[in-house]
Amino acid sequence: MILPMPKTFARASGALAAMVALCSLLSCSLLLNFDDCITDADCLMAGKCMAGVCQDAERVKVTDHIAVDTTWTADKVYLLENLIMVVAPATLTIEAGTTVLGQRNTGLVSLAGAKLMAIGTRDKPIVFTSAKTPGQRLAGDWAGIGMVGRARVNRQNFNLRIITDVHDTRVGGSDDSSNCGTLRYVRIEFGGSEVDGQKALKGLTLAGCGNKTKIEYVQTHLSDDDGVGVFGGTVDLRYIVSTRARDDAFDFDTGWRGTAQFLAIQQDVIGVEAIEVENLAEDPAALPQTDARIYNYTMIGANRDGDRQIGLFVKLGGLGVFSHGIITGYKTAALVIDGVESTAHAAKGDIGVHNTLFFNNGATGTEHFAFIPDNSFDNYAYFEQAQFNNVFGKDPGFNKPYDLTNPGWVPASAHTTGREIVPPPEGFDPTAVYRGAFSPSATPWTEGWTSYPLN
Repeated sequence: MILPMPKTFARASGALAAMVALCSLLSCSLLLNFDDCITDADCLMAGKCMAGVCQDAERVKVTDHIAVDTTWTADKVYLLENLIMVVAPATLTIEAGTTVLGQRNTGLVSLAGAKLMAIGTRDKPIVFTSAKTPGQRLAGDWAGIGMVGRARVNRQNFNLRIITDVHDTRVGGSDDSSNCGTLRYVRIEFGGSEVDGQKALKGLTLAGCGNKTKIEYVQTHLSDDDGVGVFGGTVDLRYIVSTRARDDAFDFDTGWRGTAQFLAIQQDVIGVEAIEVENLAEDPAALPQTDARIYNYTMIGANRDGDRQIGLFVKLGGLGVFSHGIITGYKTAALVIDGVESTAHAAKGDIGVHNTLFFNNGATGTEHFAFIPDNSFDNYAYFEQAQFNNVFGKDPGFNKPYDLTNPGWVPASAHTTGREIVPPPEGFDPTAVYRGAFSPSATPWTEGWTSYPLN
């Protein structure tokens, strides 16, 4: 059931200095007439910019699961009151420009057989964010977004720790083309909280989603868990931003066999790994096997001596190919391969790191410490062979890469392009013949729809 909530939004009418401070928090435009607007951000959280004028938006409480086809429209703001599930065969469609607010212990999950269709545009992204007032928001204010499908996974009785006696929350099946829906031009902010005492969701959770699912131009920001968690299935990712996750930026496991291209990562000072790839903790040899194929990635660590951060962490039977990347600012290690099974994969050449630039990694900021051996794998010199075309100790030329409010994603061309870099293979964008997630000669694809609020 969806119930209307009384309108509570009041436009800002204070002094110009107060508006300047507020716009700094919200990354909004500064307009001298407080009723004028360019985007919804100019109207505060509960208002909408319509025909260039801020107007009060009806706030709608969402209290019950969605069992019939439903559309959420951009002229309203939706407030999640519970962990809302979209139940098969229903489809939830969310219009471009819609805002959805989450409270503690709330989230949105489309179950297997249902679909979530959240299709925004560059100038009208769909925003899932905290219900708290800007300036008071924190990582973990609400749970996040989940999409569940029927593609194969390698864990039995898998249900994302969602507790319910009403609906089937099981993850996986036998359909590797399972379609969980589409996310395009979507921002997910301040998620990652527990639900009923369990860490059920990441900022964005994709579990058992097949290759008909479309996930592109999505940002997760300030998740109190992983930014993006992909559990099994064959879903592909394109143009994904994970900023300031409190755990891993991306976590791929449970038999994921999809592809990813154009991943942009900026880590919080308490974040852990940029990309973690594992097979299955309880059975690292389980089938189907996690086999990551990731091209054009930018990993920016916190650049702090004494931290625990690792750029690429492959463990517990995980394997894959990681190419056309940049890894910088990881003071523990740029790359770690751990565990008997993943070590065996590396020894056989089944873990590939190619065409990647390593800079400012290791405890002293020297490339001698870019790879720190552990007790499982100590042959990191293998990845320094000329045939892999990796580059060490060359500055990628970012402008303010460690700026948490406005990261400089675009590198210089000097060490990130060159005739020696081969195009990505079939199935990827072959024009991305450069290291990193962004072309040095083009406007960044994050322009116009991403945001990096502090709170």
